[in-house]
Amino acid sequence: MSNTFQDTQKTLEAKIRPYPNQKNQESPNQKGASRAILCREALLDLKLESGQVCYITKVNDPDSERREAVAWLTEEKSLSKKVVQMSKAFQEACGYKLGDDVKISAGGAMDIATSIVLRDITAQELGPTPELGEDKPYWEWYLRREILPRAEVIFPGMTFKNLYLTGPKRTFTVDFVNGKPTGLGKFETTSLVTISSPVDNLPYGPVSRLEVVNIAGIDQALNKLNGFLSCFDRKFKFTWAQRSCAALLHGGHGTGKTFILNQIIATGWGKVIRIKNDIKPPTIRTIFKDAMLSQPCIIVIEELEKIVSKEDVTSQTIAEALGEELDALSQNNDGRSLPRVLVIATTLDAGSIPLSLKKRGRFRTEISLPIPDAAARKAILKSIAPPVDPRSRDEVLNKLGDRTHAYTAEDLVCLLDTACEIAEERLEASDSKILEQECFLSQDDIDQSLLLVRPTAMHDITLQPPSVRWEDIGGQDSVKNALRHAVETPLRYPERVKRLGGSATKGLLLYGPPGCSKTLSAQAMATEIGFNFFAVKGAELLNMYVGESERAIRDIFARARAASPSIIFFDEIESIGSKRERGGRNNGVNVLTTLLNEMDGIETLKGVTVLAATNQPQALDLALLRPGRFDKLLYVAPPDFDGRVAILRIKQRKMDWAEDVDIQELAKLTDGYSGAELVGICTTAYDLVIKQCEIQGEELQIHMQDLVKAIGQVKKQITPELVDGYKRWGASATGVAN
Repeated sequence: MSNTFQDTQKTLEAKIRPYPNQKNQESPNQKGASRAILCREALLDLKLESGQVCYITKVNDPDSERREAVAWLTEEKSLSKKVVQMSKAFQEACGYKLGDDVKISAGGAMDIATSIVLRDITAQELGPTPELGEDKPYWEWYLRREILPRAEVIFPGMTFKNLYLTGPKRTFTVDFVNGKPTGLGKFETTSLVTISSPVDNLPYGPVSRLEVVNIAGIDQALNKLNGFLSCFDRKFKFTWAQRSCAALLHGGHGTGKTFILNQIIATGWGKVIRIKNDIKPPTIRTIFKDAMLSQPCIIVIEELEKIVSKEDVTSQTIAEALGEELDALSQNNDGRSLPRVLVIATTLDAGSIPLSLKKRGRFRTEISLPIPDAAARKAILKSIAPPVDPRSRDEVLNKLGDRTHAYTAEDLVCLLDTACEIAEERLEASDSKILEQECFLSQDDIDQSLLLVRPTAMHDITLQPPSVRWEDIGGQDSVKNALRHAVETPLRYPERVKRLGGSATKGLLLYGPPGCSKTLSAQAMATEIGFNFFAVKGAELLNMYVGESERAIRDIFARARAASPSIIFFDEIESIGSKRERGGRNNGVNVLTTLLNEMDGIETLKGVTVLAATNQPQALDLALLRPGRFDKLLYVAPPDFDGRVAILRIKQRKMDWAEDVDIQELAKLTDGYSGAELVGICTTAYDLVIKQCEIQGEELQIHMQDLVKAIGQVKKQITPELVDGYKRWGASATGVAN
């Protein structure tokens, strides 16, 4: 509502009088304390309904601030039109006295109190008192849950005295409602309640600096954000530059975009206006006009992509209107300072925002909120202070920070919420009488919650490998060691690799005959290392619609970056990486090009390794083997004698073999067989014995003769010529990869 419009409103002058029977009428929880009680005639003159907002200012006092109150119809029959009754709490909050002359005008419908900032004034009331410290989150919860709902309508200056939760009794006063030191709002369960840091200025004086502090785990983003916010309280030396009032926060689900918005609002720097997803283009211009008249003002746009990235006329018109208004803001200054109108927007994907909105003077400042790394996760866990035994808190939280790869801040909070629910059930089941302050989460509670709460980045990833361990794979020791050295060492010990002057392997190709544990080795690598694993079958990608395969590859790499440290495994890589035809186009050429482009960026990625497996390495495009792509080739040969013995011993542990089975002899008889064929031999022997059990009606074991018979029924697929072909290809391809 503009000032011009407000000045045309009808006003009424009245004297302040106390509530009737004030001692009995005023509720201790301050319900109704914001009411300005008027007679029916006064409400009719002002065109107000009982329960709507009215504006009150002192008469003949130009320094007095306009305050908001709730117009209320009196129950008295003889109340004069020239009288307004106010509670003692409201008088004290606004600096009014009985008998003051005030001017009243209509204000309209009441806003919801989306943000409420309180201040601990216990020391002012009772003398030196310990600061809130780590108890601050509990007090914020208590005020939001138990105290403010009783008052219903919250206004700056409202004071809640002698509250008890933990430690000494405390007194709090409201400084800001919706960023304003003079407004009011209806409390709802979604209202953001914040206790500000102790300050010495007046309870509802203006905030001198727009700054967000004490947010753990986003140091780089927070520094950039505060650098941008400082522009609103600065005089610039270079007047030539065109500066913008707008910033774009972008990051995945749960990375803290909304939390940061709420922290900006909680500073109380200015009036808050939200642009919703159903906004119409004309309303955009009205909002910006109102913001200019209401400086300082914060315009908030959550999920900007929902209103500007659609390919329809409405979205394009909104983007155009928003761009023009941002231009007007950036040009509405003398070059020395910015208009005090902050425009802050959020999006999941900065790339989805039209380029027209990223021009000079518009959303030029982009602040990325990445998924936190291990150090950031530990900082976040310590800042939210979960109920963990203080004696082991650091050890437990550091361990949890190391284990929660790809978890966002919101994921971590959900994880601990789940752990608390598990602990609650555990304590109830034990039927033990434990004092509340002695209840702590156990390591087992946290371990169980890790099984239930997945990181957001992995919510819709369904291609999870089975739990395969190295001991489940017989032989192939050279393959296991090579994988550990190439994949595990750089991901687990990046500082050691950097110190020694090494670098992580960009991509690793497993090639060899079918059935020789290439895929199984990749699955075991993922299980043993404990990192996020993205498994992709090349043939499945080619079955998608035109354009979907390329999009799927880009999405896989984007998710792997977000969920790092991670492994991407391409099985049957030849399906999408085959050689490109000369003078023509393969059906999969666009898919291959996309894969090559994504792999070129691996060098700049931290904690992402690409593995691939193929039975047909000769079909691969040589571009895949150049530096920066699959530059390490690992031949997975058929198992040797010791490898076959190891595979057979693993099967022996899981099957009922008779004492006459000679594993050494079986290994000699199966020379040249692949690991999969050895498993096939054991399965065939099992089938033979099962049939005998049914015929004889007895429980029989698997004997040596059954296994020898099975060898004769399982055909060996790997020939010496086939093995020689792999060796020749490896020798020729090594030069390309190196």
